[in-house]
Amino acid sequence: MVENILGSFLLESGRVTKQQLFHLIKKQDDTRVKLGLIAVEEGMMTLDQTNEVNILQSAMDQMFGDIAVAKGYLTDDQVDYLVKKQGNPYLTFIQTLVDEDIIEMTELDNVIGEFAEKNGFTDEQLSDFKSGDVNRIVPIFLPDDCAKYSPIIGTVIRTLIRLVNRNAYIGRAEMVDTFPSENQVNQGLIWEEGLIDGFCEGDGGLLELCSVFAHEDFKVLDEDSLDAAGELLNCANGLYVSSLSRRGIFLEITPPNYGECGDDIKLHSICRIPVYITDKKFYFTVAEVK
Repeated sequence: MVENILGSFLLESGRVTKQQLFHLIKKQDDTRVKLGLIAVEEGMMTLDQTNEVNILQSAMDQMFGDIAVAKGYLTDDQVDYLVKKQGNPYLTFIQTLVDEDIIEMTELDNVIGEFAEKNGFTDEQLSDFKSGDVNRIVPIFLPDDCAKYSPIIGTVIRTLIRLVNRNAYIGRAEMVDTFPSENQVNQGLIWEEGLIDGFCEGDGGLLELCSVFAHEDFKVLDEDSLDAAGELLNCANGLYVSSLSRRGIFLEITPPNYGECGDDIKLHSICRIPVYITDKKFYFTVAEVK
Protein backbone atom coordinates (compact mmCIF):
# COMPACT_ATOMS: atom_id res chain seq x y z
CA MET A 1 0.00 0.00 0.00
CA VAL A 2 2.80 2.45 0.83
CA GLU A 3 4.30 2.22 -2.64
CA ASN A 4 1.01 3.27 -4.23
CA ILE A 5 0.41 6.14 -1.82
CA LEU A 6 3.94 7.47 -2.27
CA GLY A 7 3.82 6.66 -5.97
CA SER A 8 0.66 8.76 -6.38
CA PHE A 9 2.50 11.69 -4.81
CA LEU A 10 5.40 11.23 -7.24
CA LEU A 11 2.93 11.09 -10.13
CA GLU A 12 1.12 14.25 -9.00
CA SER A 13 4.41 16.10 -8.51
CA GLY A 14 5.58 15.17 -12.00
CA ARG A 15 8.50 12.99 -10.90
CA VAL A 16 7.16 9.89 -12.64
CA THR A 17 4.71 9.08 -15.42
CA LYS A 18 1.89 6.56 -15.09
CA GLN A 19 3.89 4.11 -17.19
CA GLN A 20 6.98 4.55 -15.00
CA LEU A 21 4.93 4.11 -11.81
CA PHE A 22 3.38 0.90 -13.14
CA HIS A 23 6.88 -0.38 -13.98
CA LEU A 24 8.25 0.60 -10.56
CA ILE A 25 5.49 -1.18 -8.65
CA LYS A 26 5.85 -4.28 -10.81
CA LYS A 27 9.64 -4.14 -10.41
CA GLN A 28 9.36 -4.30 -6.61
CA ASP A 29 8.91 -8.06 -6.65
CA ASP A 30 12.46 -8.38 -7.98
CA THR A 31 14.03 -5.70 -5.76
CA ARG A 32 16.12 -6.48 -2.70
CA VAL A 33 16.73 -3.52 -0.42
CA LYS A 34 20.41 -2.80 0.11
CA LEU A 35 21.64 -2.60 3.68
CA GLY A 36 23.29 0.75 2.95
CA LEU A 37 19.99 2.39 2.06
CA ILE A 38 18.34 1.04 5.22
CA ALA A 39 21.32 2.14 7.34
CA VAL A 40 21.00 5.69 6.01
CA GLU A 41 17.22 5.66 6.41
CA GLU A 42 17.60 4.49 10.01
CA GLY A 43 20.26 7.10 10.77
CA MET A 44 22.90 4.47 11.54
CA MET A 45 25.28 5.53 8.77
CA THR A 46 25.86 8.60 6.65
CA LEU A 47 25.60 8.56 2.87
CA ASP A 48 29.37 9.11 2.63
CA GLN A 49 30.00 6.08 4.85
CA THR A 50 27.74 3.84 2.77
CA ASN A 51 29.41 5.04 -0.44
CA GLU A 52 32.79 4.20 1.10
CA VAL A 53 31.64 0.70 2.03
CA ASN A 54 30.13 0.18 -1.44
CA ILE A 55 33.46 1.10 -3.05
CA LEU A 56 35.32 -1.28 -0.72
CA GLN A 57 32.75 -4.01 -1.42
CA SER A 58 33.42 -3.74 -5.15
CA ALA A 59 37.08 -4.53 -4.48
CA MET A 60 36.62 -7.08 -1.69
CA ASP A 61 34.77 -10.39 -1.56
CA GLN A 62 32.85 -9.42 1.58
CA MET A 63 29.30 -8.53 2.54
CA PHE A 64 28.29 -4.90 3.12
CA GLY A 65 27.54 -5.64 6.78
CA ASP A 66 30.90 -7.29 7.41
CA ILE A 67 32.79 -4.32 5.96
CA ALA A 68 30.66 -1.81 7.88
CA VAL A 69 31.34 -3.66 11.14
CA ALA A 70 35.07 -3.84 10.39
CA LYS A 71 35.09 -0.09 9.73
CA GLY A 72 33.29 0.55 13.01
CA TYR A 73 30.22 2.04 11.35
CA LEU A 74 27.85 -0.69 12.53
CA THR A 75 27.68 -3.37 15.21
CA ASP A 76 26.71 -6.99 14.59
CA ASP A 77 23.36 -6.36 16.28
CA GLN A 78 22.70 -3.39 14.02
CA VAL A 79 23.47 -5.47 10.94
CA ASP A 80 21.00 -8.15 12.13
CA TYR A 81 18.37 -5.43 12.60
CA LEU A 82 18.97 -4.05 9.10
CA VAL A 83 18.72 -7.50 7.52
CA LYS A 84 15.31 -8.02 9.15
CA LYS A 85 14.08 -4.75 7.61
CA GLN A 86 14.94 -5.77 4.05
CA GLY A 87 11.34 -6.92 3.43
CA ASN A 88 9.84 -3.56 4.37
CA PRO A 89 7.61 -2.41 1.43
CA TYR A 90 8.46 1.28 1.89
CA LEU A 91 12.18 0.60 1.75
CA THR A 92 11.72 -1.77 -1.18
CA PHE A 93 9.95 0.98 -3.14
CA ILE A 94 12.64 3.52 -2.23
CA GLN A 95 15.32 1.06 -3.38
CA THR A 96 13.45 0.58 -6.66
CA LEU A 97 13.28 4.36 -7.19
CA VAL A 98 17.05 4.59 -6.67
CA ASP A 99 17.83 1.56 -8.84
CA GLU A 100 15.71 2.92 -11.69
CA ASP A 101 17.39 6.36 -11.46
CA ILE A 102 14.10 8.09 -10.61
CA ILE A 103 15.51 9.65 -7.43
CA GLU A 104 19.08 10.05 -6.30
CA MET A 105 20.01 9.02 -2.77
CA THR A 106 20.97 12.64 -2.10
CA GLU A 107 17.41 13.75 -3.03
CA LEU A 108 15.53 11.28 -0.83
CA ASP A 109 15.26 13.42 2.29
CA ASN A 110 13.86 16.36 0.34
CA VAL A 111 11.34 14.23 -1.58
CA ILE A 112 10.07 12.44 1.53
CA GLY A 113 9.96 15.78 3.34
CA GLU A 114 7.72 17.20 0.61
CA PHE A 115 5.52 14.10 0.78
CA ALA A 116 5.16 14.43 4.56
CA GLU A 117 4.40 18.14 4.31
CA LYS A 118 1.74 17.61 1.63
CA ASN A 119 0.00 15.05 3.83
CA GLY A 120 0.49 17.00 7.05
CA PHE A 121 2.38 14.11 8.67
CA THR A 122 4.20 14.57 11.94
CA ASP A 123 7.53 12.79 12.39
CA GLU A 124 5.71 10.04 14.29
CA GLN A 125 3.10 9.64 11.56
CA LEU A 126 5.80 9.51 8.89
CA SER A 127 7.47 6.75 10.89
CA ASP A 128 4.13 4.89 10.97
CA PHE A 129 3.84 5.26 7.20
CA LYS A 130 7.37 3.96 6.63
CA SER A 131 6.60 0.87 8.71
CA GLY A 132 4.44 -0.49 5.89
CA ASP A 133 2.06 -1.87 8.53
CA VAL A 134 -1.61 -1.35 7.58
CA ASN A 135 -2.56 -1.14 11.27
CA ARG A 136 -0.20 1.82 11.69
CA ILE A 137 -0.91 3.46 8.32
CA VAL A 138 -4.72 3.60 8.48
CA PRO A 139 -4.94 5.86 11.58
CA ILE A 140 -2.77 8.58 10.05
CA PHE A 141 -5.30 8.98 7.22
CA LEU A 142 -8.25 9.39 9.59
CA PRO A 143 -9.51 12.63 11.18
CA ASP A 144 -9.67 12.56 14.97
CA ASP A 145 -13.42 11.88 14.96
CA CYS A 146 -12.81 8.73 12.88
CA ALA A 147 -9.99 7.28 14.99
CA LYS A 148 -12.38 4.85 16.70
CA TYR A 149 -13.03 3.21 13.32
CA SER A 150 -9.38 2.40 12.70
CA PRO A 151 -9.66 -1.33 13.63
CA ILE A 152 -12.58 -2.06 11.31
CA ILE A 153 -11.16 0.04 8.46
CA GLY A 154 -7.82 -1.75 8.86
CA THR A 155 -9.54 -5.14 8.67
CA VAL A 156 -11.42 -4.16 5.52
CA ILE A 157 -8.32 -2.80 3.79
CA ARG A 158 -6.24 -5.88 4.64
CA THR A 159 -9.05 -8.07 3.26
CA LEU A 160 -9.15 -6.05 0.05
CA ILE A 161 -5.39 -6.33 -0.38
CA ARG A 162 -5.48 -10.06 0.24
CA LEU A 163 -8.58 -11.02 -1.79
CA VAL A 164 -9.03 -8.34 -4.47
CA ASN A 165 -5.88 -6.41 -5.36
CA ARG A 166 -2.57 -6.41 -3.52
CA ASN A 167 -1.99 -2.85 -4.76
CA ALA A 168 -5.16 -1.41 -3.22
CA TYR A 169 -4.51 1.74 -1.22
CA ILE A 170 -6.34 4.48 0.65
CA GLY A 171 -6.64 8.26 0.62
CA ARG A 172 -7.49 10.67 3.41
CA ALA A 173 -10.81 10.01 5.14
CA GLU A 174 -13.42 12.65 5.92
CA MET A 175 -16.52 13.06 8.03
CA VAL A 176 -19.71 13.31 5.94
CA ASP A 177 -23.33 14.16 6.73
CA THR A 178 -25.10 11.23 5.09
CA PHE A 179 -24.57 7.56 4.37
CA PRO A 180 -24.67 6.84 0.61
CA SER A 181 -28.03 5.65 -0.73
CA GLU A 182 -27.21 4.67 -4.32
CA ASN A 183 -24.74 2.26 -5.95
CA GLN A 184 -23.78 0.80 -2.59
CA VAL A 185 -23.98 -2.22 -0.32
CA ASN A 186 -24.06 -1.97 3.46
CA GLN A 187 -24.15 -4.24 6.48
CA GLY A 188 -24.93 -3.80 10.16
CA LEU A 189 -22.81 -4.98 13.09
CA ILE A 190 -25.15 -4.87 16.03
CA TRP A 191 -24.88 -5.24 19.80
CA GLU A 192 -26.41 -2.78 22.28
CA GLU A 193 -26.02 -0.09 19.67
CA GLY A 194 -23.71 -0.94 16.78
CA LEU A 195 -22.10 0.04 13.50
CA ILE A 196 -23.08 0.05 9.88
CA ASP A 197 -20.52 -0.02 7.10
CA GLY A 198 -20.45 -0.44 3.37
CA PHE A 199 -18.92 0.09 -0.06
CA CYS A 200 -20.19 2.70 -2.50
CA GLU A 201 -19.16 3.75 -5.99
CA GLY A 202 -16.63 6.50 -6.62
CA ASP A 203 -15.50 6.51 -10.25
CA GLY A 204 -15.61 2.88 -11.33
CA GLY A 205 -13.76 1.36 -8.39
CA LEU A 206 -16.74 -0.52 -6.92
CA LEU A 207 -17.56 -2.09 -10.27
CA GLU A 208 -13.90 -3.09 -10.58
CA LEU A 209 -13.97 -4.58 -7.07
CA CYS A 210 -17.10 -6.60 -7.90
CA SER A 211 -15.61 -7.91 -11.14
CA VAL A 212 -12.26 -8.92 -9.66
CA PHE A 213 -13.69 -10.53 -6.55
CA ALA A 214 -16.37 -12.47 -8.47
CA HIS A 215 -14.03 -13.30 -11.41
CA GLU A 216 -16.70 -11.94 -13.74
CA ASP A 217 -16.68 -8.96 -16.10
CA PHE A 218 -19.62 -6.95 -14.78
CA LYS A 219 -20.70 -4.03 -16.97
CA VAL A 220 -23.04 -2.23 -14.57
CA LEU A 221 -23.71 -2.00 -10.86
CA ASP A 222 -26.84 -4.03 -10.31
CA GLU A 223 -28.04 -6.67 -7.87
CA ASP A 224 -25.75 -9.34 -9.36
CA SER A 225 -22.58 -7.26 -9.20
CA LEU A 226 -23.37 -5.72 -5.81
CA ASP A 227 -23.91 -9.22 -4.46
CA ALA A 228 -20.17 -9.81 -4.99
CA ALA A 229 -19.37 -6.65 -3.03
CA GLY A 230 -21.75 -7.85 -0.33
CA GLU A 231 -19.90 -11.15 -0.07
CA LEU A 232 -16.59 -9.37 0.33
CA LEU A 233 -18.05 -6.98 2.92
CA ASN A 234 -19.49 -9.94 4.83
CA CYS A 235 -16.08 -11.63 4.77
CA ALA A 236 -14.26 -8.55 6.11
CA ASN A 237 -16.87 -7.87 8.77
CA GLY A 238 -16.77 -11.51 9.79
CA LEU A 239 -13.03 -11.25 10.39
CA TYR A 240 -13.55 -8.08 12.44
CA VAL A 241 -16.32 -9.63 14.55
CA SER A 242 -14.19 -12.75 15.13
CA SER A 243 -11.34 -10.58 16.41
CA LEU A 244 -13.73 -8.88 18.86
CA SER A 245 -15.16 -12.20 20.05
CA ARG A 246 -11.70 -13.27 21.18
CA ARG A 247 -11.83 -10.27 23.52
CA GLY A 248 -15.28 -11.18 24.84
CA ILE A 249 -17.21 -8.73 22.63
CA PHE A 250 -19.97 -10.41 20.62
CA LEU A 251 -21.73 -8.77 17.68
CA GLU A 252 -24.50 -9.90 15.39
CA ILE A 253 -23.95 -9.32 11.68
CA THR A 254 -27.03 -8.52 9.63
CA PRO A 255 -27.37 -9.70 6.01
CA PRO A 256 -25.93 -7.32 3.38
CA ASN A 257 -28.38 -4.66 2.23
CA TYR A 258 -28.31 -3.18 -1.27
CA GLY A 259 -30.58 -0.20 -0.71
CA GLU A 260 -30.83 2.68 1.72
CA CYS A 261 -30.08 2.08 5.37
CA GLY A 262 -33.68 2.86 6.39
CA ASP A 263 -35.39 5.94 7.72
CA ASP A 264 -35.69 4.45 11.19
CA ILE A 265 -31.91 4.11 11.60
CA LYS A 266 -30.16 7.07 13.19
CA LEU A 267 -26.53 7.35 12.17
CA HIS A 268 -23.78 9.33 13.86
CA SER A 269 -20.10 10.06 13.12
CA ILE A 270 -20.26 9.00 9.48
CA CYS A 271 -16.75 8.47 8.12
CA ARG A 272 -15.91 7.96 4.45
CA ILE A 273 -12.50 6.84 3.20
CA PRO A 274 -11.51 6.62 -0.48
CA VAL A 275 -10.02 3.34 -1.66
CA TYR A 276 -8.15 2.97 -4.95
CA ILE A 277 -7.67 -0.12 -7.11
CA THR A 278 -6.21 -0.01 -10.63
CA ASP A 279 -6.54 3.80 -10.73
CA LYS A 280 -10.26 3.62 -9.95
CA LYS A 281 -11.89 4.83 -6.76
CA PHE A 282 -14.68 3.69 -4.49
CA TYR A 283 -15.52 4.51 -0.88
CA PHE A 284 -15.73 2.55 2.33
CA THR A 285 -18.15 4.23 4.73
CA VAL A 286 -18.71 3.42 8.41
CA ALA A 287 -21.02 5.01 10.99
CA GLU A 288 -22.38 4.51 14.48
CA VAL A 289 -25.96 3.36 14.88
CA LYS A 290 -27.71 4.94 17.86
